[in-house]
Parts: sequence; structure tokens; C-alpha cells
Amino acid sequence: MSTDANSPLTEDVKRGDRLLTGSVIFVSVRCTLQYIVLPFVLPLVGLRSDLSAGISALIDVVALATIAYNVRRLWHTSWRWRYIGLAAVMVGIIAFMLYQDARLLLGPGAA
Repeated sequence: MSTDANSPLTEDVKRGDRLLTGSVIFVSVRCTLQYIVLPFVLPLVGLRSDLSAGISALIDVVALATIAYNVRRLWHTSWRWRYIGLAAVMVGIIAFMLYQDARLLLGPGAA
């Protein structure tokens, strides 16, 4: 098996795969919480909607921090350009969701 100068090192590929697997698990848990548990389960047990928005906002902040961490960690792997495009789209979506949660938490007078 030959390696050329442009092929990623085996350790870089393994590290990128581990990081990507962790990210996929986090996204799966985050989406399950934000789109199933918070909007449907919490109201069924009688919890307030602002609690749901607060938890969602906290999850959004953690998601943004995780994206930044992953971009930094994946910068030296073969996943760099693939992940940066995905990260840019996801940051926009998550930032919009965080804005909506902040508006809900701050009340009707919020911008």
C-alpha cells in the first residue's frame, strides 16, 4: 500500500472519524431533545414553555461551542473542507433558533 503526499495519515483519519462520530451522536441527542422532548413531552407533564425555550437556548449555545471546537480539531484532517461548509450552514440555522428562543424568553417587547 503506497502513500502519497496528499493522502491523510491513518491517525488523522481515525481522529477525524472519532470526532465526527461524537458530533453525530451529539446532534442526534440535541435534535431529539429540541424537536420531540421539549415541544411535546414537557407540555404533557405540565411544564412551562419558557422552561422549554431556556433549555433549548442552552442546547443551542452548547451546539455552537461544539461546532467551533470541532472546526478547530478537524482543521488538520481530511474532513476540513467538508465540515466547514456544513458547519457554516448549521451555525446559521442554530443562530436563528437561538434568536427565536431569546425572543420567547425575553417576552413580546423583545426585538
